[in-house]
Amino acid sequence: MIRIALVDDNKKDLAVMQKYLQTALDSGDYEFTFESYTDSMEFIEAYNGKYDIIFLDIEMPHLDGMELSKRLRRMGSDCCIIFITNMPQYAVQGYEVEALAYLIKPVRYFNFSQVLKKALERVKKHRTEDVSIVINTRQEVKVVPSSTIRYIEVESHNLVFHTADGGQLRTRASLKTLEEQLAGMNFCRCNSCYLVNLRYVDSVIGNFVRVGDDELLMSRHKKKEFVDQYMKYTR
Repeated sequence: MIRIALVDDNKKDLAVMQKYLQTALDSGDYEFTFESYTDSMEFIEAYNGKYDIIFLDIEMPHLDGMELSKRLRRMGSDCCIIFITNMPQYAVQGYEVEALAYLIKPVRYFNFSQVLKKALERVKKHRTEDVSIVINTRQEVKVVPSSTIRYIEVESHNLVFHTADGGQLRTRASLKTLEEQLAGMNFCRCNSCYLVNLRYVDSVIGNFVRVGDDELLMSRHKKKEFVDQYMKYTR
């Protein structure tokens, strides 16, 4: 199921978006759920990576939509961000956070439905079925969905799982075994020590892969394969 969030401090505008989403749901052409927020701080506190698409008002008190979207990207989120604004001059800044589209207020249903369709198609294209990874740490046994793993790192004789919420889980296991388990899930090695989830890659520059605030070195032998897989994934 695709999950959508609406974030707008203007209750009247929010009600319009809710009506549009309900109309799209009632048409039977789409399957998704949605939740609404009138406070950007409330949204960021509740956010745990569960939303695939976010309709986001830019002009909000405390934490505006542009800064909120930057925080999401720093957290490793690759969700589709759609800005809603009455100030089109913000469009240039949207490139910084890879916004999918802009909707200018007052938003018309036709424009909304076209952007929604585009966003849903993108999510479906990038989404794969999750594989549950069982991680046996010294303290507990955890079951982690593969979609929440940013990358896996070899550290001494351990594997370190770097997760979307910024956490780390350590266990003794074989990276090769994990690579086989995650085959077809858009994970790729950039060198012998890193197995990277392509959905969390922000950029590939020179010999480095940028994943959030982390820069991972690509080896000479793995670079071409990794770049090819990343380009294929982003098409």
